Amino acid sequence: MQKAPINELMSAKTAVHNLNKIDHSGNINKAFKILNHTAGAYCARRYADLLNTLAIDRLDADDTALLIIDPQKSFTQGVWMRSIGRQAQQDVAMLKLAFENSANLVNAFGGKKEVMFTRCPFPPGSYGWDRRFAEILDADQPYFIKPGNSVLFPPSNGFREQIERCLDNGIHTLVIGGCTLNSCVRVSSVEVQKYFQDRLQVVADVSLCGARVSNYAPSETFGGLSAVESAIRQMRDAGVRVVRYVAWQ
Repeated sequence: MQKAPINELMSAKTAVHNLNKIDHSGNINKAFKILNHTAGAYCARRYADLLNTLAIDRLDADDTALLIIDPQKSFTQGVWMRSIGRQAQQDVAMLKLAFENSANLVNAFGGKKEVMFTRCPFPPGSYGWDRRFAEILDADQPYFIKPGNSVLFPPSNGFREQIERCLDNGIHTLVIGGCTLNSCVRVSSVEVQKYFQDRLQVVADVSLCGARVSNYAPSETFGGLSAVESAIRQMRDAGVRVVRYVAWQ
């Protein structure tokens, strides 16, 4: 992936050309292969069935903002990953894919579109960007601090004000990706939709989101659903538009 500072402008023609090169089908196939290898054929088929219930959204990149939740090295090689234990590398495989897909999209935008990021306050060795983002973002890339699960807190982190500026500039759709799908992405999507109501449509792009592989398996905790399936149901019930992927125009 070539270095492309987020504040470098591209022509609209070049940006659209790069967006059209994103291989959505290939990304979905990668997800199936990962789940088949790590969680088994049943979980992979179940995830395929889930994706078939989700629409493909076509959005104008000029009228839409993008928020990537916590694309940090902690989740793929740092303290959060190591806390999982012996199966850590296998369990974060879907997170790595989500970061790869998200970084490719951000790189395709080339700094022309409204792109935002959050970070959790991890220790220094785990606080930085995941390597896929470190390759494309400047060292001084702005971000919102998010100590908990919601991008809305603390209220002083500047996120609400940034969304108000987006609304003032005619941006009324916010696409969210990042990690984890069943935790911070779910909570942030639901709470942002509730806070801004009909002024803003939140879209959760599943192709840009990831969770631990174990959270794609059905669990009695969620009434036979997986944590991921339960999260998607909660987001949809809250008015969040959950999509297989966004086809950017």
